[in-house]
Amino acid sequence: MAVLWAILPIVVFVSIARYSLRDIYGFNNAIVLALIGLGSCFVLGVVVASLMRLDRRMSVAVVLNAAFMNVTYLGLPMVYALTGLEGLGPASLYALAIGVPHLIFGVALGGSATKKHVDFRSIIENVVTFPAAFALIVALLFVGFKAPLPVWMLNTFDVYLAKPFFALMLLLIGYQIPLVDPRRYASPLATIGTIRFLVCPLVTYLCVGLLELNIATDISPKPALIQATMPPAVFNMILAHNFKLDLKLYGAIVFYLTFVSIFLALPLMMYLAGFYVSII
Repeated sequence: MAVLWAILPIVVFVSIARYSLRDIYGFNNAIVLALIGLGSCFVLGVVVASLMRLDRRMSVAVVLNAAFMNVTYLGLPMVYALTGLEGLGPASLYALAIGVPHLIFGVALGGSATKKHVDFRSIIENVVTFPAAFALIVALLFVGFKAPLPVWMLNTFDVYLAKPFFALMLLLIGYQIPLVDPRRYASPLATIGTIRFLVCPLVTYLCVGLLELNIATDISPKPALIQATMPPAVFNMILAHNFKLDLKLYGAIVFYLTFVSIFLALPLMMYLAGFYVSII
């Protein structure tokens, strides 16, 4: 709860409020990259589930885990570790561009999997009251009214809070992921893994080129490519628990694809994309 209601909102708020409106305009293409990657994987997940003739519950599992990745609890720490504080601004915008649709479609798909009625009003309330989304709105107000954060506040976050905050976010992932035999779910693991680690980074990389962004000099491409290579979101397991879906399936997807992301997909993407980083 502390991560959701305190740490994550603070990270989002400071990561955005530290910039000027002109700075944010310079990296708001992170939102475009996020939505295109998300849309591509969502549509492809629906198509693949239909072609494979999966049942409703398995189809929802494929679409949710293929489209929505762990851009907050793992993505933000990885961006911080690989690019430093500079990458947190676009990474936060990228994460919110994924997180808000995740809340909407996640609840809607979870309800459809169990044929449970989902009230549209409750979905909107969940989005508006989502702590990180509220923090983003407040941060943008600071930026819009040209109210810069005090130097002492930035220094406190940069020097004392950033590293322990991101360490706690990473610990949360390990705490929430159960160990499950992967052989039982080999097919969905392969299907979702292909979409997550091949399609999403490739689409993002192509969009970086179409938007004429320079990976070496522009601020958005590196965080976007890192976020695009993240594994399925832990929030999908919360949805599975709330809607009484196959929690072992969702646990296996998140657990094993997290390892594939960190130790295989992410290093390979960085090598092929041709950018190098220094570990903080």
